[in-house]
Amino acid sequence: MGFLKKHQKTSGTIAKDRLKLLLVADRVSCSPQTMQMLKNDVIKAAGKYVPVDAGNVAICFHQSPPVLTASIPIKSKSKMSF
Repeated sequence: MGFLKKHQKTSGTIAKDRLKLLLVADRVSCSPQTMQMLKNDVIKAAGKYVPVDAGNVAICFHQSPPVLTASIPIKSKSKMSF
């Protein structure tokens, strides 16, 4: 019955996410703190309109052409609590 367990991030997954954030910050010449603030602001803004799965939001910068993309998972109705 493993499919009924909640998906929890392991320390390896968290470290991988932090490393990705650090690499992206280096590529766009801004600090990891600035990247985290940007991510938090995106989560907050989207969260005003839809329930966001904040733990799984991913923000990516691409240099050619310069593009910012955000993957913002929406919580399913079964996970929402009002």
